[in-house]
Amino acid sequence: MRASSSFRIDVWDANGRTPDFETGTPLAGYFIRRVFEELADAPEAEGVILGTSQVLMVSAFDAESGSGTYVAIDSFEGEIGGRQGSISFWHTSTADHGAFLAAEAQLKVVPGSGTGQLAGARGWGRILNRGEAEVLELTLEFADEQDAEDAEVDIAIGKLEPPHG
Repeated sequence: MRASSSFRIDVWDANGRTPDFETGTPLAGYFIRRVFEELADAPEAEGVILGTSQVLMVSAFDAESGSGTYVAIDSFEGEIGGRQGSISFWHTSTADHGAFLAAEAQLKVVPGSGTGQLAGARGWGRILNRGEAEVLELTLEFADEQDAEDAEVDIAIGKLEPPHG
């Protein structure tokens, strides 16, 4: 299932903690809350993401040079593609002198984090900037949707492992 929505940040709170020495990219931590809303122009997605997430983020970023990296974990609660529940996902991105390094950006669902109708979810995604809107796109798969062919491959792979003993 593919789902997407725009989001807005309604809380951005720096925690005020910094290392006791400096590097070229100052380290900072944040608590963020995002609100996900339906995106009007998302024809590629099968569903929408509606709800909120609470985010813990840390960044090493130099605003003057435009270089740095962030890593973050979102804990989301709401609806994804019509399924209610909660889920966590981690994401990271890097910029070098103002240029976003797309090959280094990642977003993955945290294994085992889903609850409710999102239990068993696994997947990936990305966070995009579309003009004024920030957009989260997710591709999710669920254990209950795994087809028989995938199950047979898992069994065959298991038979190739040497016996323990």
